[in-house]
Amino acid sequence: MPPFIYQYVHRSLLIQLLSVYLLFVIVVLAGGVGVNAIVERQLYNDVQASNHALAQEIALETSLHLRDAENSLVELGKLAKRNTTRVAMEQLFQTFQAARSDVDQLYWLDPFGTLKASWPEGNVGIGSEFSPPNIVQQARVSAGPVIEVGIAVATTFNAGVIIAEPVHENTGRLIGIVAANLSLVELSTPLKTVIQAQQRQGQRLMISVIDDRGELIATPEHNRILQTVLDELPGANEALHGHATSSLSPTVDGQDWLFTAVPVPGAGWAVVVQRPASEALAIVTQLHLWLLAAALLFAIGGLLFWLLLLVRFIRPLQILALQHQTLPTSEQAIPEDTRLLATRNDEVGELARSLVRLERDGLEKLGELRTLLETSSIVVGSLEPQAVVRKIICEVQRLVNVQAAAVLLPDEHGVLRVLVSEGHSEHYDHALSLPPENPVSSAVLALREGRPVQKLLIPRESWPSFSYDDGFRSVLAIPIISRHAGSVVLLVHRVEPRSFEQNEIDLLLTFANYATLAWEHAILYERSDERLREVAQENEWLYQQASEEKQKLEAIMGSMQDGLVLTGSDGKVLYANQGAYSIAGLAGHELIHQPIDMLSAALCKLATNARDCEHIQAQTEAVIEIRQDGHLRAIHLRPFDVQPIGRGLLLHDVTREHEIDEFKTTLLAAVGHELRTPLAIIKGYASTLLQEDVSWPLTDQRHFLRTINGEADRLAQLVSNLLDLSRQEAGLLLLNRSDISIQVLVAQIVARHNYPQTALVVQLPADLPLVNIDSTRIEVVLHNLIANAQVYGQGTVRITASQHNDQVVVSVADDGPGIAPDELPHVFERFYRATYGRRQRSSGTGLGLAICKAFIEAHEGSIWAESSIDGTTISFSLPLTASDRVVLAAKEPGRKERRYV
Repeated sequence: MPPFIYQYVHRSLLIQLLSVYLLFVIVVLAGGVGVNAIVERQLYNDVQASNHALAQEIALETSLHLRDAENSLVELGKLAKRNTTRVAMEQLFQTFQAARSDVDQLYWLDPFGTLKASWPEGNVGIGSEFSPPNIVQQARVSAGPVIEVGIAVATTFNAGVIIAEPVHENTGRLIGIVAANLSLVELSTPLKTVIQAQQRQGQRLMISVIDDRGELIATPEHNRILQTVLDELPGANEALHGHATSSLSPTVDGQDWLFTAVPVPGAGWAVVVQRPASEALAIVTQLHLWLLAAALLFAIGGLLFWLLLLVRFIRPLQILALQHQTLPTSEQAIPEDTRLLATRNDEVGELARSLVRLERDGLEKLGELRTLLETSSIVVGSLEPQAVVRKIICEVQRLVNVQAAAVLLPDEHGVLRVLVSEGHSEHYDHALSLPPENPVSSAVLALREGRPVQKLLIPRESWPSFSYDDGFRSVLAIPIISRHAGSVVLLVHRVEPRSFEQNEIDLLLTFANYATLAWEHAILYERSDERLREVAQENEWLYQQASEEKQKLEAIMGSMQDGLVLTGSDGKVLYANQGAYSIAGLAGHELIHQPIDMLSAALCKLATNARDCEHIQAQTEAVIEIRQDGHLRAIHLRPFDVQPIGRGLLLHDVTREHEIDEFKTTLLAAVGHELRTPLAIIKGYASTLLQEDVSWPLTDQRHFLRTINGEADRLAQLVSNLLDLSRQEAGLLLLNRSDISIQVLVAQIVARHNYPQTALVVQLPADLPLVNIDSTRIEVVLHNLIANAQVYGQGTVRITASQHNDQVVVSVADDGPGIAPDELPHVFERFYRATYGRRQRSSGTGLGLAICKAFIEAHEGSIWAESSIDGTTISFSLPLTASDRVVLAAKEPGRKERRYV
């Protein structure tokens, strides 16, 4: 901002108030826009969640309906196996269709697809070939029911879901096929019921169920059944591939609709729920209108407020300020504008009247102040105490109408005696003695209470009155109290029995303040020589103490591990301890007498984030990250003022605290994410098993229990991994070592774990020596490395091993795309998951390789990773048995131990 604009804004109350008001308006508008965005997004999410829940419920009901139909057809096949005659089949089909109203037609086919019996009887006679023929081919080779959507033209022209169940003898020979046609119209009935319920509430809704070919198989519009609508339903293609989606897209009529598509479990179908965006987001439109109305009302009210403020207050204040910038002379009249404003009855009128009174009083006070300044300058012009007192008395008689004046000084006992007087008798000057216990003396009371005291003098019997005897009838005592030069009392007398007016007291009290300075100045000047000698001695002692303290302080600061830098007012370094040089990577004494920018440049070179350089150069308090000798360090920069030298900068190493905070945050996020999924699965399957209104088949129950058991094992493995990491960091991880062959250990892992869709290549030399390890821990290491290679490879995992000196090195390699060089050093860190390979299709906490590193280091071994475009190889070393190490040492007495890192 230019200087003249800043001065104008600073001097104009109207501009200041308008700036504050505009700032308030901007904050309110920004807040309204922010609240509108948040509310709009929340409402949109709520509508999406409602559609998603409805689609999920319809998908689950459709899946359960198909499963129920399949199970019923399986039971029908078991009954049909007992008697395969046409009459028995028709009776059995008639009974089955009476129990299930959704079945249009039932068929009994021989193993080659020839129609042997049907119910109800169709247009084609017995012995015809069943169509579509591909479902017969699927049923002949399937062990369970098969499904196809279409029209069974052999007997009926109604579209439906055709379910075929092969019937086998106990010997396994196929004796026939039971088929049923489920009406797609009946399948659409629940959808129509939901849509009608929404229409009664004044909302439009459309629900569609499509098969894997993109054809409509359930819709309230029965004439559209089996039409291909994949391009008309956004998100349906993703739902057919198992992904639930929601999107806002226009339809053919140009209107925006909200589409939500979810897959039907186990069927390969999809459910699409759609509703107009204008209805779903109607409340958002109402919110926009309300905010617009509030903004308009706010703007109109603000405009009226500023017009009233300008006319009634700001403009009158400007007139008063311009017309009363200086005091007028006595000849100048009051301005006409001020006189008119003074007639108002509000605050502006009070201000105008006050300005007029102040100008009149000011003119009266100016004369008194002019005289007061002249007398004060005369008093202050002397440095000798006696001369100062005489001038004080002389100028007092000039200021007010008095006939005598005196200055009283207390002695060592507090008794007030005359120091200098004018206008009194000689007897008064020598005989006056006022002890502190005198109850009637105005001088004693003034000195005791620290305020002016006046009295009219009358004859007293208990205490003699020297002032009354000298012919004076009124007295005023003013204390001149000085903290450094002692206190005195100024007494003025009049012969008339008349009290001093308040303006006279105020004038003398103001003069007394100037007299106090003169008195103190004179006394202190008189004592200056002696005090200067004392100060010189004190300075010598203080210099010696300061030198000792400086040496101690330098020793303390030099031993600090944190960095400390002190700069002068010119920005050059005055002091830097060894900690600062170590953190910045500079040589000793390299910063002394150099600009602080040299330290900033050194820290910027080490900083890992370019934004940290802004904090370093601006010397603001912040935590920055630097990389030094391959290690990351967190440094807390805290500038501070060092008065009156300049500024200081403290560089505190908070790496450990930073790592602890990051570990806690990552641990909570990872554990929370990993616990949520298995717990949700366990809760869902357990709730399903506890439902009393559904009878689950034994196979389904075992499937649910196996899922619950697997997820519980996953939770237990997560807790075990965390506990093992904690034990290893605390040094409490116990190893149950034994001598074992790597070949045996790898064979046990391959036999115990199942690695589907993976080509596992094991190349282990037969002459590998035994290793002394905890086989349980190393089995976890190998399993984690194989699982990691499965996730990030292309299908082939290679395990190799070889002997290197007194260690066996085992390698697990995959054929994936490899790891980026900047990510390779971090793969063994806790909760770190690289962005290569098939990471997006895998889940986990990122603890697998960290567990491997902990277990290998607990065996005093090493683990490392190597990567290229042909794949990633992770290797680790294990110690040989004690006997093998002794034999190897005997063969190579001069060899050196080799470590793999």
